[in-house]
Amino acid sequence: MFAMRRLAPRMAVIGRTFATPAPLQKVIFTANGKSDVGTREGTVESFGEHHGALKLKLEKHPGHGGKGGGTNPEELFGLGYAACFNGAMRLVAEKNGIEIGESEVTAAVSLGVVSEGVTAGVPLRVGLAVQIHATVHGVDDATALKCATLAHEFCPYSRATRDNIEVSVTASGAK
Repeated sequence: MFAMRRLAPRMAVIGRTFATPAPLQKVIFTANGKSDVGTREGTVESFGEHHGALKLKLEKHPGHGGKGGGTNPEELFGLGYAACFNGAMRLVAEKNGIEIGESEVTAAVSLGVVSEGVTAGVPLRVGLAVQIHATVHGVDDATALKCATLAHEFCPYSRATRDNIEVSVTASGAK
């Protein structure tokens, strides 16, 4: 049996010490999601006030032993990360006086084996890696990279993953 330790307000961990997170001073909104069955097969859906009535079928990726045909947690994470990063990039460009045109962000999320050490009783340790690429219209490559670098400092997904998973950020300008 693992003992729960209380390290900071509202943060309990099991047998491991983490850096104390910055607590939210004000909640802007809360998004809710639930998963029904099993181990990557079933459905996921949003719920609660002001949700988008999102309901998706989950299927294991063929590279993970599945048949495909549905979405998977890594794909969903990539969609959220790309959307958040793009919004963050547009905001930091504006706040830093950088005029940009349209922008597009892709997030390639990889699931892989980190080691064959035992994790939580499973003889395998898996992890994620993310490659973010921003294409920014109306600027050169250096300015696009500056915007992406600022976004990586600000984006809540980037902050949540910092020092937890490998994230690479690249950018290109488009005239």
